[in-house]
Amino acid sequence: MKNKYMMGALLLGIISLFASCSDDNDSNPTLIQPTEFTLNTPEYANSTIDLEHSTGLGLTWSQPKYTADNAPINATYEVQVSPTNTFTVSTDEAAADESGEKVPDYAALSNTTEKCNVSASAEEIDKALVKILKWTEGNVPATQEVYVRVNAFVQEGTSRLNPVASNSVKLNVNPYYIELKDAVPTMWYLVGNMFGAKWAGNKSIGEDALPMFLKPNFSYDKKTGAGEIEYTNYFLTGDYNDNAECDGAGFKIMPSSFNWDYSMNANGATKGTIVNRNGGSDGGHIVAPEAGYYTITINTADNTAKMEKYEGAVNNYGTIQIAGSFNDWGDTPMLPYNTEGVENHAWYYVMDVAAGETVQFKFKIAGSWDTAWGYGATDGAVNMYGKCGTGGNSNLGLEEGKYVISFNDITGSFSIVKL
Repeated sequence: MKNKYMMGALLLGIISLFASCSDDNDSNPTLIQPTEFTLNTPEYANSTIDLEHSTGLGLTWSQPKYTADNAPINATYEVQVSPTNTFTVSTDEAAADESGEKVPDYAALSNTTEKCNVSASAEEIDKALVKILKWTEGNVPATQEVYVRVNAFVQEGTSRLNPVASNSVKLNVNPYYIELKDAVPTMWYLVGNMFGAKWAGNKSIGEDALPMFLKPNFSYDKKTGAGEIEYTNYFLTGDYNDNAECDGAGFKIMPSSFNWDYSMNANGATKGTIVNRNGGSDGGHIVAPEAGYYTITINTADNTAKMEKYEGAVNNYGTIQIAGSFNDWGDTPMLPYNTEGVENHAWYYVMDVAAGETVQFKFKIAGSWDTAWGYGATDGAVNMYGKCGTGGNSNLGLEEGKYVISFNDITGSFSIVKL
């Protein structure tokens, strides 16, 4: 029975239930202060939700009355959670309090929306409970009450105008212990015809969805993992069919939820454009304006993206090998991001490091160590991203776990995603 309700929560979180409730209003209506704001009680509210094995909890609401005639308006919505149904001091406020006197009783989840529905991260809810209730490993209760509400406001620059909080909804959850550490950088995944017709049918990273690259020397948000990710390679082009699809060259970019409603696609079947669907209509395959080298950059803080022509030097190595302690420093071919037979400069390898083991490795050309790439000053140091150098750079290292290791022979960037 618990699985039934858990699946209900997941389905609500991944299906776009409503059209946007925040379309622009050309008349620029005068804002009024709403006095009511209703968060709907979800069907799963009477069940117990297993946070560790859930992805998102679906929540829906109606836009507060921000104008006299209740016209649609660009309101922003933020989900807040509390174990005590008190919302006086947030975890962010408490963290910023140098005196240490403020004690948090609620947390605001990191992702906001302008829609009237959201899939609230189960992991973030759990982290909020761990932080507020100061749980340690071994003393997490089997069940816990958590109260959820939504805070609405109109964003103007850095100001939040006319805020109003909804009613709170009580949920029962099975929490779990999670270590409170810096958030893992947010990753998006390349899928489609450009990548061997891998369309994430199995939602398997390193099989039918290929990670973009973390940017060398970029500082990602420690709380949310937001920042910039990129991908540089050779792209084919082609023409759209009547379904805004492009054989051979078309592709999309998926979030970690693998929810198509929130993927990156083209803007109205226009070549060279990339926009976040954000629950709206499908804009078609992303397609390069002409065949050539491009860099795609996504800002995961606001989910904006761009595709820019790459003008730097390019060497064609044919293939790239990975060599290390796991294969006696012999050549193991990395797999190409691009469809087999298309010029390619981004490569990946899925590595499974056994429990208690460590590995060291480098990237190299086939049959020779004359051109090889390492990173850092210490052999075996674990780094999840960076820019490799050739020559005397040290071996990269990994500890136990399963990883997708990516390397770009144009930029020298490497990026590693733990599965």
